[in-house]
Order: sequence, then structure tokens, then C-alpha cells
Amino acid sequence: MFGRNNSFAILLLLLFRMTLNGQELPDQKTVTIFPFHFASTNIEEKQAISELNDLFYDLFAGQFVSTGYFSVVDRQHIRELMDEIKLQQSGLTQGNVIEIGKMQGADLAIFGTVTKVAHQTYLTMKIIEIETTLILKVIKAKGSLSKPDVLALEAGLNFMDGLSSVLVERYGLGTEEVTSISKKGLENYLKGRDLAEQAIVANQDGNEKKGSKFLKDAESRFQKAVSADPELESAVAEYKNSHPDLFDQPE
Repeated sequence: MFGRNNSFAILLLLLFRMTLNGQELPDQKTVTIFPFHFASTNIEEKQAISELNDLFYDLFAGQFVSTGYFSVVDRQHIRELMDEIKLQQSGLTQGNVIEIGKMQGADLAIFGTVTKVAHQTYLTMKIIEIETTLILKVIKAKGSLSKPDVLALEAGLNFMDGLSSVLVERYGLGTEEVTSISKKGLENYLKGRDLAEQAIVANQDGNEKKGSKFLKDAESRFQKAVSADPELESAVAEYKNSHPDLFDQPE
């Protein structure tokens, strides 16, 4: 499925104990992660992209924050800022990204676009260095919005792979070890998110017993994800932090 030869879809990542040419890292850098823009009036397609955006934010933010070198601007703050300047509907340009990035004191920005042609969906992610305005990386993925889980897995692996290469190539970040994130780990992470969302719906419907069951299963999936791939721990934490009412409640 992922064009890899071994049993796992291997994604090279940094083991997050980093040095810069054997020296201490410089001052922390800031990243802004923008939602992928998709111009569609189809409610189901818009919902699928919204869920993909939440997934991508969790993965990217988790990877950045775990380095101890990058901080990430809160997603809600970026969305509110985009609403204020009416960019949620019209979409972002590279100029907008750089302008907002400067306003936030950011060093890097991630943004992307989604294009649908017939039944095929194309996602393009760009990583931009704010100060130089250079596009450090363009990463692409494709799939179908009718199979969002498959698209999330494919795109997530591609994007995280590209992001890892930028951290190495641009910042010269050394690692004690190069490790991997497997298809199995990401699949469990995705399933955990799905179960957590079902728990939210069940609780909203007043079915706390069902919600508790979904939440327990979600926690199990998250544990399996982190057990398979410790690098996913930060993404799991980022997702839980975005749903404090669900995960902070007593069992």
C-alpha cells in the first residue's frame, strides 16, 4: 500500500534526543501549523478534511514539540486569527502564511491544499521558513475522501517522512539513533482517535456507559500505538490535550 518493501511501512524519524553538531541546541524555534484548505460545499467531504486536519496537527505538533527544540502555536489561536482576516473560506496563499507567521514570531510554517479531481483527492503540504520565505519541502499524497482512514494513513506517513528529512537537512539535527514509525502504530493511533470520537458522541447522547466503553477501548488503542512506536506518545498526548473534558474525567 505504501510502496515499501518490508512488512511495515517504515518512516524514518528522529529519536528525540537531539544535538546540533555535538553542541547544545540554540534558542527554541516556533512553528505555525495551518489547516489544509479545501474548497467544497459537500458536507461529508468538508467533515473528512476537518478530521484530517486535526490528525495532521496532532502528528506534526507532536513531532515538533518532542524534539525539545520547537514550540507550536495553538491550533485554535491560528483558526481564530484566520477567521478574523476571513481566510478560512478563501484559503491561504504563501504570502498570507508568511505574514501570519511573522505576526506570531514563527520560524517555520506548515500549510497545505486539498484538490479533488473526479474520485481522486490530492493533498500537498509545504514547509516554509518564514525569515527567508524559502519553501523547504513540498510533500504530496493522494487517495480518496470516501476512504478517509486509508488517506489519513498514507498522507500521514508521507508528510511525517518529509518533515523528518527537513529537520535533518535544514537544521543539521544529529540523533543518537534513527528509529521508525510503523504502519501498525499509526493504525492503532487512528483507531484510538476514532473510538474517542465515538465516546464523545455517546456521552452527548446521554449514554455514559457506552461512552465509557468507547473511551476504555480508545485508551487501549493508544497504549498499543505507543507500545509499537514510542514516537507516537507525543501525538497521543497532543490529541488528549485537545479533549481535556474527555480524558481528564474520572473513570
